[in-house]
Amino acid sequence: MDHAGVTMKLWGWALACVLAAGTAQAQEQPTQSVQQIFDAAAAATGKGDHAAAAAMLATLEQRVKNPRSLAIVRLRRGMALGEMRRWKEARPLLEQALAALPMDDRSLDIDRGQALRALGRLELHDLDYEAAFDYYDRSLAVAIDPSERIASLLGKAQAGTFIDANRALADADAAAALIEQSAKGDKSAAGYAASMRGQPLLNLGRFFEAEQAFARTVAAEGGLSRKANYDDLVARSNASIAALLAGHRDKAQQYLLYTGAGRMEKQDFGIGADMALPICGEDGIKPDDMAVVEFGIADDGTVSYARPIYGSRPGAMPLTFARAVQNWTWRPEEVAQIPWLFRLVTRLELRCSTSEGGPSLADGARAAFRDWVESQGVQPYLADAGSEAQRRAMLVAELERRRANATNPLAQALLLSDLLENPLVTGATAEACKAQLRSLLDAARAPAPVRLWADWLSRRSGSDELDANAYAADPAAYARAQLLNYDRPQSRRRRRDPAILDRIIADSRLAQDDPLRVAALMRRASVRAAAKDFAGARADYQATGLTEQQCSIVDAQPMLRGVNVSSNDYPTDMVRLGIEGWTRVQHDVSADGKVLNARVIAAYPPIVFSPNGVALMSRAKFEQTYRPDGAMGCGGSVGTIRFVNP
Repeated sequence: MDHAGVTMKLWGWALACVLAAGTAQAQEQPTQSVQQIFDAAAAATGKGDHAAAAAMLATLEQRVKNPRSLAIVRLRRGMALGEMRRWKEARPLLEQALAALPMDDRSLDIDRGQALRALGRLELHDLDYEAAFDYYDRSLAVAIDPSERIASLLGKAQAGTFIDANRALADADAAAALIEQSAKGDKSAAGYAASMRGQPLLNLGRFFEAEQAFARTVAAEGGLSRKANYDDLVARSNASIAALLAGHRDKAQQYLLYTGAGRMEKQDFGIGADMALPICGEDGIKPDDMAVVEFGIADDGTVSYARPIYGSRPGAMPLTFARAVQNWTWRPEEVAQIPWLFRLVTRLELRCSTSEGGPSLADGARAAFRDWVESQGVQPYLADAGSEAQRRAMLVAELERRRANATNPLAQALLLSDLLENPLVTGATAEACKAQLRSLLDAARAPAPVRLWADWLSRRSGSDELDANAYAADPAAYARAQLLNYDRPQSRRRRRDPAILDRIIADSRLAQDDPLRVAALMRRASVRAAAKDFAGARADYQATGLTEQQCSIVDAQPMLRGVNVSSNDYPTDMVRLGIEGWTRVQHDVSADGKVLNARVIAAYPPIVFSPNGVALMSRAKFEQTYRPDGAMGCGGSVGTIRFVNP
């Protein structure tokens, strides 16, 4: 299993395949035959030299003309590229190969299954777990050999954990039974199956059973030793998290000690980082929701992979946090200071941020869309479901029913919007929904604020900017589009453009107290405060007409007067083991400088120091903060508590 945790390590891909006799011959006799090159590529793959295999297969792709043989070559090359994380090159090759393999040729089922599982791994990397589950399910349908069925079942279990954890558990159990029958004595395979079983158990709240499953994985990996590759770290971390949640802190300590977590030179790696969290309320995320996300950091400061490990409630919620982590970045010069092991794999406990306050800007576009559609005589469809997967299925079924009955096209538009808000609707399915929604609104000549919602849905998971000029005739839609672009600039490394705010504030078509103009003033106050122009920041604040707002974006942070620290704040067991860590705590400051509503939004290691960080921050005292109307107070401040051994 590679560092993204999605490559099966049970058995290597079956590479012995004879190309069809219809391969066209080159005009001149080559130094090596097609078969020799193919065999050499297979040997390179067997040795793990995927770059060499991909290069040889690229040469074959130019020489092979027979469609069947060409599909096999592309399949092998796509898998080699996938092993090197060159997903953009791998995907089209695998999709072309899958489409070209003759469906009635059962001798190609092994190849077909390999392509499907490779695409499943790709979708796991892209955090499209619904698509990944579908690929693994299709691969299971053509899998005959026990090793192929095991790989497909374990892939289904991994993808299904955050779709339907009970079904994922059943798939993991089926894989474990097959391993017992066909590969008895293979400790590595049994250990990996136990890990895949532990994941749904963990996310179903069956912590003790999850702990037992992960303990079997740790034993299969050789137990607790100083050996620490990716598989060891993952197995021990899983067991530690399960033990902590099960209330077995003594067992968790030992697992944690052998992960290397909390024993690094720099635990708080936030320096030089852009680590934006989901805003509470977006995508159905609640302030009490907690997720543990695993990720790696590439040399250029981007996230090499991210995947969810645990969610405090079953379903797709942790995927939202993993997708947020995918967009984190660090300055390259800071990456070199982060220990290599930490860059390879680390895990954080995460919660949503309330620092934006109130509804998001996109909520206004959403409300305009729904109000207009309902004004056209469309009644919303309420999908009463217990999970996002069930809700998605109900929405799809209702959409098909309305299409079949030729109902009001805008009724379909409302359902498409609901589908696009579902965290499981991603990838090709989402792209199709986006195109259909835009087409329906264009045909209905929807007003600008309504079209803005469709455009926002089309780019919210990507980096493209909205075309704000398309809404220039409508001042509210124009301002909202510009603010959405400002808050989510096209490039993660490009600074926000304050000129956007100046244009909105100067737009005479907006009333002085228009919420969008107020939003622009609040953001410009933040820009001025960051530049130490506190007079300008307060002037913008006064212009909003607000009497209470988050000080963290309009003024200097309130100064910490002190905090009562005791020896009990650092857990004695962690002191004894030499484990260090940090918690990032979001909190409000009352009029008299007391801390209110303290809550952890990020912590390392997960589920270790969070209660201590909240308790310590709650006892902090701050200076009173000036407000234009004489009031004091601040909301949405963030402070970091570090737990460091002397």
